[in-house]
Amino acid sequence: MRYTNNDIRNIPLTEFLAALGEKPVKAFGDMKLYYAPQRDDPEPMMAVDTNTNRWYDHATDQSGDIIDLAALKMNPNLYMDPRDFVLKYMNEYEQGKELSAMARHPQPPTAISLDIKKVKLTDFMKALGQEHPVAADGNLRIYNAPYDDKPGPTMVINTETNLWRDTMSGAYGGIYDLAYELTGSCNMSELNRYIASEMSVLEKSKEKEQKAEPLKQESEPDKPKQKMHL
Repeated sequence: MRYTNNDIRNIPLTEFLAALGEKPVKAFGDMKLYYAPQRDDPEPMMAVDTNTNRWYDHATDQSGDIIDLAALKMNPNLYMDPRDFVLKYMNEYEQGKELSAMARHPQPPTAISLDIKKVKLTDFMKALGQEHPVAADGNLRIYNAPYDDKPGPTMVINTETNLWRDTMSGAYGGIYDLAYELTGSCNMSELNRYIASEMSVLEKSKEKEQKAEPLKQESEPDKPKQKMHL
């Protein structure tokens, strides 16, 4: 799965701490005791109430929810919004779990006739419904990010390298990375099928246009020949 901003409040703190590499040291009913992820303490000082999904730090008397904890843990030079920090770590954590599951239960590769690695990102954006970029600057094309809940012009494609980068979140990569942002899946067979299906719709649309063009020309009535007057 892929988490979005709408999911953050419902993410269990225990899962977020697991994504940060922390495991509970002790458990007392609904309470779990952790080492505070934002410090290097000799003793576990952070208690998590799994019933209320809130934490309390015995060392500082601070308490809060997942966003408050992310604000303490994140590097402010890299993240402006703690929600972005939560989404990055949770989605990478989920991706890791999916990869582990795939390793335990490998799936046969899906045969795809399309050479996906050679697909231009600008063509893929056309397949996603963005015929033209919002702006262009040399070899850079700027698009509304199709993976955001509120798409803005933050996605930049380099037509020379055929790579993209999001100026807001810092996400980047090739076509598979873009497909992951759109689907939340890290299963290569699923990503191949998704990309191929989107591109096939675009190809069919082009074929229809090419067939319609000769028909249009044939249907145009012949212009009456001008008679010559002596």
